[in-house]
Amino acid sequence: MFIRKLLPTYIAFVCGTVVTIAYFFTFKPLQSLAQDIMQWRSIIAIFALGLGAVNILMVHLRNLRRDGWKNIYSLAMLLTFCTTIIIGLGWGQSSKGYRFIFDYINVPTGSAIFSLLAFYIGTAAYRAFRVKNTEAAILLVTGCIVMLGRVPLGAQILPVAPKITDWIMSVLNVGGQRGVMVAGAVGFIAVSLRIIAGLERRVYGVE
Repeated sequence: MFIRKLLPTYIAFVCGTVVTIAYFFTFKPLQSLAQDIMQWRSIIAIFALGLGAVNILMVHLRNLRRDGWKNIYSLAMLLTFCTTIIIGLGWGQSSKGYRFIFDYINVPTGSAIFSLLAFYIGTAAYRAFRVKNTEAAILLVTGCIVMLGRVPLGAQILPVAPKITDWIMSVLNVGGQRGVMVAGAVGFIAVSLRIIAGLERRVYGVE
């Protein structure tokens, strides 16, 4: 009871309060303590990363024990995972083997995934651009203008498209992004205050 519920709440309350106060007020002992807490946060994050790596190995080893060598994806993941770790720890990140993995495996794989995402984005845009109400019509018109303004052919079809596109991207788009960022920041502050106050315990695995 104490270790699962009360102790994490006390630790979160003390650490969150100290770091918050040290950010707004200049008090040397408190700022030094806040720096120590941030360093401990980095150490804990490294251990969490190692725990995630162990969890990945356990999951894919379990898949191989269940399905055998037929599970080619788990096998490929384990081989590349272990090979990258061995080469990185043994020869360093500047070695030829590590650079080969990064330049000829990681980068092309990422490019392939992003190229596949373009098709999903295209289908999502097609569904979103269907005019069902006033908001959908505005989205359709705006999207068409932006697409025309971003390609050379669009300037020939609609000469004012580039100027309108620049205004949309620099005014409407930036304003919308700032609104989303402000709303996200307010939500983050609210959740942080709930965690510090002990009202949000789901992060500790407690309902």
